[in-house]
Amino acid sequence: MTTQLRETLTNSMCMKLRSFRKDGTPVDTPVWIIPVDENYGCYTDDRTFKYKRVRRNPKIEVAACDVWGLRSTPWYAAECRIVEEEPRRQKIFGLLKQKYGIHYLMSLWGSLLTDRVRHRVVLEFSIDESKPIAE
Repeated sequence: MTTQLRETLTNSMCMKLRSFRKDGTPVDTPVWIIPVDENYGCYTDDRTFKYKRVRRNPKIEVAACDVWGLRSTPWYAAECRIVEEEPRRQKIFGLLKQKYGIHYLMSLWGSLLTDRVRHRVVLEFSIDESKPIAE
């Protein structure tokens, strides 16, 4: 991945994650993202349709965006995996806490109050920079 693209993605507040329904219809969802080694990480709830779509089809598309969902990069093909290893999960949560600070802590507090924290799933994806998606 080029330094410029990595810097753009790393500094982006959010990323749009595009997963696909069974019929191929794309569904865009904004997520908090952080760089993890050569990949990127985020988390979601295991009861969301996003999680179910990614579990069924790990081929996704991603683009950097702002908090209002306005893209700042083209779409790129990516492959997503569900992180099962606890040390890797904790590393990703730690990096998210570092990047998002009080916002992360408020989200965690809300999840603890509503017992959603046990449903958190970590996703990690690798981006294929050679495959920007034409719109």
